[in-house]
Amino acid sequence: MLKKVTDRIYYLPGEDFTGRDRPFLYYIRGDKLSLAVDAGNSPDHVELFYSQLKAAGLPLPDITLLTHWHWDHTFGLGAVKGLTAATKATNETLRSIERWKWDEASMEERLRTGEDIQACADCIRREYKNPEDIRVTTAAVEIDGPMTIDLGGVSCQVMVQDSPHSRDGLFVYIPEERALAVGDGESGDYYELDGQYDPFKLKALLTFLEELDYDLALPGHQEPWSKADQLAALHEMEKNTATL
Repeated sequence: MLKKVTDRIYYLPGEDFTGRDRPFLYYIRGDKLSLAVDAGNSPDHVELFYSQLKAAGLPLPDITLLTHWHWDHTFGLGAVKGLTAATKATNETLRSIERWKWDEASMEERLRTGEDIQACADCIRREYKNPEDIRVTTAAVEIDGPMTIDLGGVSCQVMVQDSPHSRDGLFVYIPEERALAVGDGESGDYYELDGQYDPFKLKALLTFLEELDYDLALPGHQEPWSKADQLAALHEMEKNTATL
């Protein structure tokens, strides 16, 4: 199931909203260290990822970065090995979610108030036989600005960037591989706009992406695609958003 993108980059394919909403998990192999992008939506998801890495003869990640707070990218964090890191904003939201209860009444109340959304609640019920088993945790290290992580022979430039999808976005630029892990940053806002795009945030994202020198985009919920195709799709979305 693990797929190779370049000599340094691998990924575990995900599932969409009709399944368990498992995001694509990316792995960057350095000569000294390895790094994973996102923690998955459950301990079972992490276990699958790690089993695939072991089967491929790859070491488990020394570092795991979270691209944003949404459950499908973070609820596996407690099962992650090695150092974990996220933006301060991501950790702040996760601290709030740590207090959530996962009985049916509490889940339904969060849907009523808009604190959670139906698609996520449905996928959580499919991923977890008993949602009350959920244990939310925070990342060990908080990132509040740009930083570069040298993995040996390849580096990851971590960029904190607002996106149309979530205010706590984190992007991972791998210049030697000419690749950019975007998480769900190129997607619409499902909590505030029913999956639509804020036109100003979309324009800011396009400016951000156009200024970066990469060939390959690594999204959270689809196969890697070219920067050219990514930008073409986002510009088309920009046209459609302007007419809403």
